[in-house]
Amino acid sequence: MRQNFVSNLALADTQAAPRSSPISRSPTVFARSVRKIAEAVAPRGNVGHLLQAVGLDHEALRDPLLRIPYADMMLLSELAARMTKDVAFGLHVGEQVEQNSYGIVGYSVVSSRTLGEALRTLERYLPIWTNVGAFKLDVEGSVAHFQWKYSNCPLPEPRHDVEMSMATVVRFNRLSDGAAWKPREVWFAHAKPKDVSEHARIFRAPVRFGMPANALLLYSGSLSTPLRDANPVAHQVITEAADQLLAADPGNANLTQSVLSFIRQRLCSGDFGLQDASRHLGLSRRTLQRKLRQESSSHRLLVEQARRNLSRCLLLGSEATATEAAYALGFSDPAAFHHAFQRWHGMAPQAYRAAKIR
Repeated sequence: MRQNFVSNLALADTQAAPRSSPISRSPTVFARSVRKIAEAVAPRGNVGHLLQAVGLDHEALRDPLLRIPYADMMLLSELAARMTKDVAFGLHVGEQVEQNSYGIVGYSVVSSRTLGEALRTLERYLPIWTNVGAFKLDVEGSVAHFQWKYSNCPLPEPRHDVEMSMATVVRFNRLSDGAAWKPREVWFAHAKPKDVSEHARIFRAPVRFGMPANALLLYSGSLSTPLRDANPVAHQVITEAADQLLAADPGNANLTQSVLSFIRQRLCSGDFGLQDASRHLGLSRRTLQRKLRQESSSHRLLVEQARRNLSRCLLLGSEATATEAAYALGFSDPAAFHHAFQRWHGMAPQAYRAAKIR
């Protein structure tokens, strides 16, 4: 059965691979999605410093309509894991998430009659919340596969984000009426972490890494598990409203947001230059420069903005030295970082850190 699923995945990849867009804009998500990350950081770190890393503040998380590049939220989960020194940060956030925090998508899930209907509902309506990827439920005999697949676009390290998503789905067992269910297996595409004790505790099933997909394997019989808060009448009303929202294009980030998100992802690797950005977006250098000017921006200004915002988080939200922060921000010379930091914040990195942590 597992081999058949692997084969099917490979076939699906060749058949469903989307054509590349001439302008590769960044997938987005509601900014309020970051609340769960902020709430997990609050007891152990400065949420304001974390949010500043991608140009957000607390007010932005309360905006019901604001959308941000999904890559920015992924970057925040990685930074939050370092800030809190929690190697299982994504899992811990996922196991605490309330389904109704996902708005109409969450309400459509919790009002479902069964686990199977909940998963199908999530598969159908997730695009309302984010267009970064898709869930897909397939049933083969006694085994059901619930797969999560990111879209074909450059994204930061996905480990904490995908573990958060899988742990959130497994929380459905708390919504069940009567006996809880558990996965048959859990698959992750990323490499096996050093410590997997929290994976074992949360999933209560074999967890496999380096697999061809991120997926939960379930016994198909568990799909008929009734949900505690099932409400068929409310579910119909909610999904009718969700269908109307589904018809609306959630949209991608604008060009400035897309370039800024790309730069944030690539700072430590060094390949964030104008040529790299234009190649990523499928534009010539001149066209990218012209389009950014039309949005009152430039590649140089966006590099400066990304470095300035991330510099605070690195110095105040981690134990990185000024030299380590310099290289993480893409500076080839720590002295250049010192000069830039002095210009941004009015004092040297070491003095800034000492002043802020008193």
